[in-house]
Amino acid sequence: MQADKQPLESKHAHISPKRRMVYNLLAWLCFGLGFVGILVPLMPTTVFWICAAWLWLRSRPQRVRFLVDHPRFGESIRRFLESGEICRTGKKAAIIGMSSSLLIWLVLVRPTWPIALLVGGILGLVALWIGTRPEGSPKAPAQTTVTLDPNAWSRNRAATNASPSNPPG
Repeated sequence: MQADKQPLESKHAHISPKRRMVYNLLAWLCFGLGFVGILVPLMPTTVFWICAAWLWLRSRPQRVRFLVDHPRFGESIRRFLESGEICRTGKKAAIIGMSSSLLIWLVLVRPTWPIALLVGGILGLVALWIGTRPEGSPKAPAQTTVTLDPNAWSRNRAATNASPSNPPG
């Protein structure tokens, strides 16, 4: 498929400038919420930064490099963007965080039962979606250069698997 071989910059060239501006603003909002998540317990960081990366890939692809190069969160973001993987620890943290936040919200806000069911249902669906994402195998830290071309990521992975330090058999 020719469309899959295009770099991400050209893959999203059809997006209008107005939509790119909206995506960029939403990406900055997600990035800011993720940054707040570093400081506030029970607020996620990686999830918001994955959303920011997705939005920036469609508006300002060069900004994604900062996120995938981040020393703590970059590997999780890169793995999700490459293959939709979420590590088991990430899944547990997300689902426990959502459950805890829901319980705290129910106790503090005491919403009406239809609102509580709606919010609980949405969070339940999100938790189900997170739980069904592939986990992949644990990876050693890679010595690869990050590119915005997803085909290069596959080539780097294949080269790493075929390197002399990982002999076949």
